Amino acid sequence: MDAKRKTVLAAALAVAWIGLAVWQWGNMKEPIRVPLTNVTGPASASQLAKTRMNGLRVNLELLASARTQREETFTAPRNIFSLTRPGGTLPFGNEVAQLSELGPTPEEALLQQAVATELAQYRYLGFLRVGESRKKNKDVAVLSKNEEVLVVKVGDHVEDHLVLKAITPESVTIRDTGSLIEQTVPLSEEPPVQQ
Repeated sequence: MDAKRKTVLAAALAVAWIGLAVWQWGNMKEPIRVPLTNVTGPASASQLAKTRMNGLRVNLELLASARTQREETFTAPRNIFSLTRPGGTLPFGNEVAQLSELGPTPEEALLQQAVATELAQYRYLGFLRVGESRKKNKDVAVLSKNEEVLVVKVGDHVEDHLVLKAITPESVTIRDTGSLIEQTVPLSEEPPVQQ
């Protein structure tokens, strides 16, 4: 097939497509336009009757009986990630809720208290913004513990088991990696004591 035949065939197809588009455009009907009306006040009796006949109906008795049946057959799901009981078995059903209501064990409470007192020794002195734009910046926090001054970024270890999680102009958040306890240290208003 030479170039002349290809051009003629392409032109014939283009004319056929254009003719089909014009024919469809001519047969297309105008959408029906209805003016909007604003109706206020209580609905008339005829409108209420129409909506009652056309609307869906809910069998409330059947719905209530299904709800009570679901509640009767429901058992609390077992948490496969929960800690075991002292006997080595996993708590099941309502025992999980009872164990969570009891609160932390005395060992956990002592650990939390020790971590909280250790984190309370830190003071947040301020921060430096390094970088040109807010997205590319690397904020650096200045912390002090006793007489030691630390300059750390988010993700740096403050100590072996303490990581700086977040820096804001008002506070820093420090996380204990062992117990996953977080403490927010507010910006210190008082100047450091110099001797």
